[in-house]
Amino acid sequence: MNQASYNITDSNTWIKIIHQHIASTLTENQLTLKEESGTGTIEVVTIQEGLNITFIDVVLQSGLKLIRNPDVSNNHFILNFYFSKTEVPQKIQQQKKVSFEHYGVLLSSGMTASQSIIPPNLPIKIFNITFSKDWLQKNVLDTANPNGTLNQLFANDEAIYLFENLDYTFHNTYQSILQSEKSKGKIWLVADILKMLTHFFNKIESRPTFSHDVNINAVDIKNLLLAKKSIEENWDKTPSNESLANIANMSLSKFKKRFKQVFHKSPYQYYLALKMDKAMELLLKKEHSVSDVGYLLGYSNLSQFTKAFKKFHNALPKEVSN
Repeated sequence: MNQASYNITDSNTWIKIIHQHIASTLTENQLTLKEESGTGTIEVVTIQEGLNITFIDVVLQSGLKLIRNPDVSNNHFILNFYFSKTEVPQKIQQQKKVSFEHYGVLLSSGMTASQSIIPPNLPIKIFNITFSKDWLQKNVLDTANPNGTLNQLFANDEAIYLFENLDYTFHNTYQSILQSEKSKGKIWLVADILKMLTHFFNKIESRPTFSHDVNINAVDIKNLLLAKKSIEENWDKTPSNESLANIANMSLSKFKKRFKQVFHKSPYQYYLALKMDKAMELLLKKEHSVSDVGYLLGYSNLSQFTKAFKKFHNALPKEVSN
């Protein structure tokens, strides 16, 4: 198994490090695997100064262990979106071992250490956005509101890592990014990247409180992810807190408290958000009528479905369908 060690930094520096450890050719911002190491490419695109995106679409002949060393400060950040069904185990801060398939989006700061293993002979599709602290301060943080959620989060002089779900907006924007990168042009690509970042930062800012989840042990994290996965696999059924607590091997009160602490929603709110994202996906495909989508999601009353959809998406189902 190959092994590469790095710090979170500019993506153009990172791709050069990977090139040193894998048989490949590197032309400007694109790395292409040689036959003896696998197939596929890694491409870095500079959006703005201090803001880069990376497309990873590879199948490796042998595994690759990536060791991220902690930096002395949070001068750079990486936002990973994992769209592959292949599990990529990652151990964070020597405390938690989770899988990208469980949480979809992970923000890490320069002071965060981790180890990831990319398995051999399996398709790996990863998209990430890296940005510097300077870019963040110039384009995102509100200097007039130092007590805002984002300002407080990024002012931390410690390792930052937090989870978010791959909701429909992330998936839809990613598809638009792929089209923009291949055929539509740079201005559309920049717009899509900023849209994705705006959606992520809005989700973080809407959290009632921010927590590094330092009081949650690795076993609790693993069990909560199993409960979350159960909700996702049974999105057409209203979850039972009691059954989810059993899956998480916790008392009911502990489960509800820990679930909201980690995912910033109650189990039912998480389920409803998942359900409304599924409704949006079905309506945009235009393969079903509004009433059929409501029925598929378990609503026997169309007005109840319309009300729930309007409250969540601020639009009527028929407006989306049309």
